[in-house]
Formats: sequence, structure tokens, C-alpha cells
Amino acid sequence: MAIVDNLFYIFSASLFISLITIFIFNKKNILIDQVSFSKHKNLVKRIKKSPPLCGGIIILICSILFFKNFFLMNLFGAFFLIIGIFSDSNKISSPLIRICIQFIICYFFVVLSSLNIFDLRIDILNYFLGINFISILFTVFCILILINGSNFLDGLNTLVLGYYTLVCIVLIYLSNNFNLIVNPNINLLIIFLLILFIPNFFGKVYLGDSGAYLIAFLISFFVIDFSLKNTLVSPYFISLLLWYPAFENLFSILRRILSKNKIDAPDNYHLHHMIYAYFIQKKIIKISYINTFVANLINLYNLSSFVLFSRFYLSTKILIIGIFLNISVYLFLFFFLKTKVSKT
Repeated sequence: MAIVDNLFYIFSASLFISLITIFIFNKKNILIDQVSFSKHKNLVKRIKKSPPLCGGIIILICSILFFKNFFLMNLFGAFFLIIGIFSDSNKISSPLIRICIQFIICYFFVVLSSLNIFDLRIDILNYFLGINFISILFTVFCILILINGSNFLDGLNTLVLGYYTLVCIVLIYLSNNFNLIVNPNINLLIIFLLILFIPNFFGKVYLGDSGAYLIAFLISFFVIDFSLKNTLVSPYFISLLLWYPAFENLFSILRRILSKNKIDAPDNYHLHHMIYAYFIQKKIIKISYINTFVANLINLYNLSSFVLFSRFYLSTKILIIGIFLNISVYLFLFFFLKTKVSKT
């Protein structure tokens, strides 16, 4: 009962922090979306004022107040949040500069936290990962892929929040049912994500680069920590959980190189953009619902993938099949929609 009471207190306090923060940012016009997401989605007439990009700030405040034994994570999370705020406010507009700063922060975090990835279930790769410096660089690379891939996904309301809520739920489910170890702070992260889910669902608050960076950074810690503490769990189970933002990032870079565009040039060819545009063209549902409908449709697919393959968390071969199945679905939808959706 004491645990339930404590969680209810944290939920209530976090909700109050969220509402007050959103109110203040709206009232004082702090960190208001300057990119005009509403204009990008042709919804200007429906939205009178862009919402604040303070989702990450709310999560960091709650994290500092309620996470236990999380000083190092909060410290480096604050660094990533600050980079995102500079990006949201166009103080650091260059993606290359942001990546370089992210690399430095991430490198020192991995070194100080000893959160190295050593095992990929492939002997030759494990040999190289046995070299500490290479292991550090590989771990940094994985975290950066997740962070920037998550930023790519932050184009539809609830897509990032919903996706990572599902990841957290899966880890908690496995830990409770198979006696696996997971950092207990992940239970609180779910509370913070769910509290933001509702205002984000209705377009009252956005994550922005700052929120996407921070959430992905926190998730990277929880999943790598989970993998290191449960060595019997296949590392490809973690890959299955994070395949979508990671592949979105890698595929976006690859297609821009092949199309001879700048790697850091923004476009509307992310899968969620194309699915959104398809529903806009087909006029299947009201335009005001399409944003969150598409986000939750994508998350529903990922939920089905998680449910199907979570029981095989020990089986590397089956998990690899699951990852390639997800990638195949992504590529099929991408090239199908590319022929159906007119360029915008």
C-alpha cells in the first residue's frame, strides 16, 4: 500500500508540475514552436497559437525530483536537454555542430558510467568490443543513433511518447514475469511519459528537439543497463525494441546519400510523414484527427511486434528474424507510399 501511495503522490506532483510549466511557458511565450508545426501540416486555420516545446523540461524537473540514485543521468540528461533547447530556439542551427557536441557529452557519459556494450553474440565483433575504447565508441554510436532517430520521429503527436512508453512497459513486464533486473526508476519514467501523453495528444505541448533528445537518452540508459544486468537476454532483443527510431535514422541518412542530398537536409520522406500525407490525400478521416491517428497506428504496429517477439527474448535467431521483418514492413510501406503520395 505504501508503494501505491508513493506512486500516487509522484503522479499527482508530476501532473501539477506539468500543468504549471505548460501554463507558464504559454503565458510568457517561452520556447514557443518557431518552426510552426501547424503550418507544416496545413493546419494553420485550426490552431491559433503554437504550443510550447517544454515536454523535455517537464521530464527533467520530475526526474531530478523523483528519480533515486540518478545524479549522473540527470546531469548528462540536462546537457542533452540544453543542446535541444538551443536547437529549438535556433541558437545552434547546424546539425553537424549538434552531433559533435552530442558525441562529446555521450563519450564522457559512457566513460563515467561504464555503460559499455560488450556482447553482440558474434565472436569476431565481441573480440573488437573487448577493446575498451572500441566498446565505448560503439556504445556512443548506438546512443547517438537512438537520440537523433527519436528526433526524426517527433513529427506526430504522441509518436515518441507512446513508443517509449511501450518500450518501458515491455521491460517491466519481462522483469516481473521472468525474474529479470530492471532499474526501478523506469516505473517513474512511465508516469512522466503518460502525464505528457494527454496534452501532447491534443497538441497542447510538444517535445521539441530538447524533449526528444532527453527521452531517448534516458531510454538508452534503461535498455543498456537492462542488457548488462541480464546477460542471458539477447542483445538483439534490445535492438528489436529500438529498431524503429534507429532504422529511421540510418535509412534517412542512406537515402539522402543515394539521392545526392545533404545528409542534414530536412525532408518529408520519413515514413510517418508519408503515412500522414497518404491519409491527407485519401481524406479517409477528418484532418484534425489524422496526426494522432497515424502516430497511434504506428505504435499499435510496434506493440504487436513487441508482444509477438518478447517471449523469445533469449533467442537471437528469432529476434533477428523479427528485426528484419520490421525493416521489411518499413521498406515496403516506404516504397509503396512513395508512388502514391505526391511530393509536398
